[in-house]
Amino acid sequence: MKLPFIRSLASAGVFTIHGFDYHASYTFTTPAHQNSWGYVNFNLTNSLTPYSFKCSASSGQLQDFFYGTVAYACTPDDTAPVGAGANFKYSRPSGQLDVEQTIPGQGNSTVMSGTVQVTVTCTDNTTTNEHWTMGQIYSQRSVVCAQADFTVPAN
Repeated sequence: MKLPFIRSLASAGVFTIHGFDYHASYTFTTPAHQNSWGYVNFNLTNSLTPYSFKCSASSGQLQDFFYGTVAYACTPDDTAPVGAGANFKYSRPSGQLDVEQTIPGQGNSTVMSGTVQVTVTCTDNTTTNEHWTMGQIYSQRSVVCAQADFTVPAN
């Protein structure tokens, strides 16, 4: 018996990555003390299910923050059934984004996954306080990428 919220698992679905956002901030409070973070945010949908996920992550792992080694959990919307889940891995150096979704079923679940090469246009700005004294910010670097949408075949 097919669950009503699943269109058809017999056919391959398509993931949509909507509003993919990568940005990073590198702050040096002194020439030797850095406080830096990278962020990834996007919405994830699957053509086979009517609900969506909000995917967000932050990392302080220098220099590119995301290396495709950590799976970050996504948050399902309020219409998702119990047991629905999704996660992602992102590698900033390679641009590879892996997504995975668990679709609950009666007695078992189906796991679908997909991979896409993320290509985004980014601006990278650095300002340095040439007259820095203790207690001030020495330098600030900001990487901001234009949001982008991608489709990913699910298997």
